[in-house]
Amino acid sequence: MKTYPVSCNKDCGGGCPLLAHVEDGTIIRISNNPLGTPYMKGCSKGFHAMEIDQHPERLTKPLLRLDGHPRRFTNTHDARRDFREVSWDEALDHASKRMENFKKQYGPTSLLDLSSGGACRGTLHQNSALTSRFLTLWGGATRATGSYSNGAASFVLPYVFGSKLSGMDAGNLRHSKLIILWGYNAFDTRMGCEMTPRILEAKKRGVPIVVIDPRRTRTAHLMGSWWIPIHPGTDTALMAAILFYIIRNDLQDHVFIECYSRGFASLKAYVMGETDGIPKNLEWASEICGIPVESIEKLANLYAWTKPAALLPGLSLQRAIGGEEAARMPVALQLATGNIGKSGGSSGGMFWGKMQGPRCGKFPVPSQNDPTIPVYEWPDYILQEEEPYKETGLDLKGAYITGSNLLAQGSDIQKNIRAFQKLELIIGHDFFMTPTMALCDVIFPVATFLERSDVVVPAGNFLLYSAKAAEPPESVLTDYGVFSALAERLGFGESYSAGRSESEWIDAFLEDSDISDIDAFKREGLFIGEEQDRNAFSDFIADPEAHPLQTPSGKIEISPLAYETLGFPAHPHFRSVLPHDPEYPLYLITPHSLHGIHSQYSNIPGFKKDDDKRVWMHPEDASIRGIVSGSEVILTSAQGSIRVPVLITEDIKAGTISLNEGLWPDLIGKDDRELEIAGSVNMLTSTVSTKPSRSSRTHTVFVQVQLAH
Repeated sequence: MKTYPVSCNKDCGGGCPLLAHVEDGTIIRISNNPLGTPYMKGCSKGFHAMEIDQHPERLTKPLLRLDGHPRRFTNTHDARRDFREVSWDEALDHASKRMENFKKQYGPTSLLDLSSGGACRGTLHQNSALTSRFLTLWGGATRATGSYSNGAASFVLPYVFGSKLSGMDAGNLRHSKLIILWGYNAFDTRMGCEMTPRILEAKKRGVPIVVIDPRRTRTAHLMGSWWIPIHPGTDTALMAAILFYIIRNDLQDHVFIECYSRGFASLKAYVMGETDGIPKNLEWASEICGIPVESIEKLANLYAWTKPAALLPGLSLQRAIGGEEAARMPVALQLATGNIGKSGGSSGGMFWGKMQGPRCGKFPVPSQNDPTIPVYEWPDYILQEEEPYKETGLDLKGAYITGSNLLAQGSDIQKNIRAFQKLELIIGHDFFMTPTMALCDVIFPVATFLERSDVVVPAGNFLLYSAKAAEPPESVLTDYGVFSALAERLGFGESYSAGRSESEWIDAFLEDSDISDIDAFKREGLFIGEEQDRNAFSDFIADPEAHPLQTPSGKIEISPLAYETLGFPAHPHFRSVLPHDPEYPLYLITPHSLHGIHSQYSNIPGFKKDDDKRVWMHPEDASIRGIVSGSEVILTSAQGSIRVPVLITEDIKAGTISLNEGLWPDLIGKDDRELEIAGSVNMLTSTVSTKPSRSSRTHTVFVQVQLAH
């Protein structure tokens, strides 16, 4: 038996050092790499990754849409009848000819680049970079920018810090005296392979762990921590009330605020009610958030007096209307309490696992000056059914899709289908006939991370080597291989590949890295940087003159004037949308699943069986609707309806229901009365984004629930 170091190059946030155990060319087991630290632990998704490679429905030959078969979607099984298998030469010739004709007829920017994060950690095999380089050399494209995951935070944090790198190493938690997991379900949503073991270690040390979430998550259960249930989207109000308590009781760190920030006075005026006549006191927040005053006071007192405190806000907070403010207000709290840049503290930024890691080269993308659109609104730009999309000047006629399942993962599935149906050319790469591939014209099957080599960049201060542990199915190429072959036919093959094979690119990246013993790195799969408990902005806090931030003041901008030019107050403020339509009285949240990475693994039998497909509902909400646990119910929003089983549980806040995201849709019915029956929650979500970032608001969804008949 042979072993190979591997690491999932997926959009999960883990970045785990693993070993693939191979017998007769087949991966039979995946385990933790014993050369990792005791805190570097993989998960079930990585340990069973070979089930994707070995799946009987894996695509192994290119597919072309049959003539006379229009784009339609009910489910992925039915979609197969619309395609025929072809040779690689026929598929590449067909795709290159259609791309040439497309560019002549419409121009390159009528093609939309919808590549995404299916593979997002590789220095070579990174979907967005591979696609972007290809389309740039082809002549350009319209680019979908931003992120479904962290769009609001990525947009707003540079106004505050001058950078998005506002995180910390998980080892920093060994110095913490208090850990607040605010909308962060660490045990299901992995943001660095070391984070969960470090939190568990802190708990064993006696460090208080507070979980603030509409659900009593697996994290709250396993930690036995203090769970504070909160109405979705009201987190900024609770934070404002905590800051009110701190200021009213003169518990803020005056010297720290003065030395390291600008604009705190404006926020203070808002919080104390001087701006609008409404003090953001505990009673105000209690009514909005649905939390007793006593609990808010207890939390505020614990937080104000316990230092250093690591406040770790989950990305869920900023996937809501007003998510920009939910991304900024934790920074204000950490500033007021003097926890930023301190050992055991945190910045309050939403990228706690994001700091500069060891240096390593990466696949180059030429500069471009192409049109851009916010990815969350991509179907609106294609359909142009409403203002302001009618006047954009764009006329999108095609799409190129890699590492993405936007039909399932994009908000408003029915709108997504209409948008894809309007396009004249769609080319995609994937391992499977996903819902998105079902609406393509050309589908190229591609290799998985276990079937290619790469350097993987995780969330901590280390690098991983992921070796090719198995051969892909006969003739299946990597994404890089597909683009190289297409580029050759389109006349820019040498420019795309620079005359390098995949292994030559990787060797070049490693030559431009901090790794001195490259052979050992490839053999062992791991390079660990010297410091493992870094905290963002510690150099700035130690010497603000020598290490100023890249902001106009060189300090933390609590109320950045540039943000005010976007039409919103400069200071963080509460502006969520609360339920107001009696037709849709319940909040719906759409958390990540333990057993999937967005829509990946949705079709893998073991994971599909284990995943929780039930909608969580509080007994009070169920009782008034005559619903009992195990019943099937219909969830309806302004966008659509789905049928799912229900779990009646007190682990969800009354007035809120929860259904995991990631399942592939299965539609029944006709026209505008289609019903989704697999539990694909984006049937219910809206493409109306949070502003000004124009990003995801998938936790600001309002629905009604009734028994299915």
